[in-house]
Amino acid sequence: MSEGGVRLSTSYLPEPDLGTELLPPGRYAMSLEQMHDEFVASTGSAVRQAIWEEWTQHRAIVEAWTGEVSRMWVGGSFVSRKPDPSDVDVTYLVRAEVFDRLDEEALSYLDDVTLRGWCVDHKMRVDALLLRLPKRVPVSQMVPSLLQPGEGDSYRDLGLYDEVWQCTKADSVGELPGEMRRGYVEVRL
Repeated sequence: MSEGGVRLSTSYLPEPDLGTELLPPGRYAMSLEQMHDEFVASTGSAVRQAIWEEWTQHRAIVEAWTGEVSRMWVGGSFVSRKPDPSDVDVTYLVRAEVFDRLDEEALSYLDDVTLRGWCVDHKMRVDALLLRLPKRVPVSQMVPSLLQPGEGDSYRDLGLYDEVWQCTKADSVGELPGEMRRGYVEVRL
């Protein structure tokens, strides 16, 4: 662990890379309570606590407008050993049945709420995205469901953002963005 860095317990997650302080590549499941324990309570960081509270408000807004969030992908410096991250990066995943019932007003508002500028204007250090999950179908029907309107886009978006969450910015001279890989957390609600 780096001097002054956040201690991550091994009870929920693999040890971060000592050189980068990032989780190893992959998606790691945690409950919201486990995530709070791991990345906020155990750190003693007032910055992390403040970001958590801002994110709690943001989640409440998204959940009020959608009616339900099934799970969230959380990444970036918030799920690293960085003592005081600048924000929390989150993708809210909403079941197809719930997402498809949203009217134009709700979709428009949710588009605004997930804009970085909206969060900055509302003093929330949250970088958010909202994705529609594909409809639940048996594994044998997943490939054929790609041809149904909206379903192919949902599968594509999930794959794209799974890749995005595991990419990093270029940290050293000569390194390409996304060349180094990192892990992220999935919170099921």
